[in-house]
Amino acid sequence: MPKASLLRYRYTQFFVLSILCAIIYVMTQSISLGTTKIQENLYKKDFLIERVTLLRMKIGDRIFPQTLIGKDGWMEYTGGGNLDDFQNVKELDNKKILGEKLGTLNQYLESQGITLLIVVTPNKATIYPDKLPEQMKSLPTQSRLDSLISYLESNNLPVILDLRPALKKARQNQDVYYKTDTHWNGYGAFIAYTTIMNTLRGSYPELKPYETSDMELVTKNPDILGIPRALMHVNFITETSFFFTPKELFVQTLHPTLPPGDTFGYNQYSWISDSKLPSLLMFHDSFGSLYLNNYLSMNFGKSHFIQNNMPKYLTEESIQQFKPDIIVIEIVERNLDGLVFLLSNFAPK
Repeated sequence: MPKASLLRYRYTQFFVLSILCAIIYVMTQSISLGTTKIQENLYKKDFLIERVTLLRMKIGDRIFPQTLIGKDGWMEYTGGGNLDDFQNVKELDNKKILGEKLGTLNQYLESQGITLLIVVTPNKATIYPDKLPEQMKSLPTQSRLDSLISYLESNNLPVILDLRPALKKARQNQDVYYKTDTHWNGYGAFIAYTTIMNTLRGSYPELKPYETSDMELVTKNPDILGIPRALMHVNFITETSFFFTPKELFVQTLHPTLPPGDTFGYNQYSWISDSKLPSLLMFHDSFGSLYLNNYLSMNFGKSHFIQNNMPKYLTEESIQQFKPDIIVIEIVERNLDGLVFLLSNFAPK
């Protein structure tokens, strides 16, 4: 056997032997911690997951648990049917029921002199379709959001505020979503805030949105965001986050201690002392919690924030208790079906 071939053969033997020894060592260390929960007790589990993930990324693997790595390092959440909206593979089967419930809610609110605004936060893939792998295609059919907007408009029902145009325009100058998270960043949330306030100014002229020049930009150190942390379980992928805050703080905020089991209930109360501005009752998801709620609180005398998966807070009795001038319901595009659940207490009469 030629000397070069012999060296390659010996190297291969050494490599395989090293891998086998490493596996045996890991298994013996893991078994020593107990065999009943060996998956939890796997020796150096987090380290091994990180090294394997890094290796897979270096050789070009793009598909991970509930994660798809697209162009330029952009990560997309694939769980919860998140990409179904981009591909237009699902229809909104309950839009008639949803329309009836929205009509019932709006009719009641109009009788109380309360303004209703439904805000749909776009999925990240809706704003950044160009960051997905080229193999990802959309069917030439209407999206669920477009279908719902068309249905509501044609039936004279409460119209949804569509944030897509504003966010698509804003991303031409600056990113509006995180590369490594499903959510918008502080700038994207500010664009949403501005769009919401400009819409509400039609009924309340005093609700003039602040501009970024009125605010102070707060930048955080690079951190591990949602997708690498919760889905990929790695800590070598970080991203800088930032948000805007008033140059002089004038909004006071409390985060009530929630009852046991009420993890996503009433979670924030904000107010401006001696203010005669309108009051807000907002139902929101994690996009609201990520900067938007705090931005909105700058323009209301009193603001109440409640997670939008708690229909027990959206009742005539609760509305009478909060006495808001405006109710905003914010929900992300992939969870549109959840609106029916939130409106459980407003079935057509």
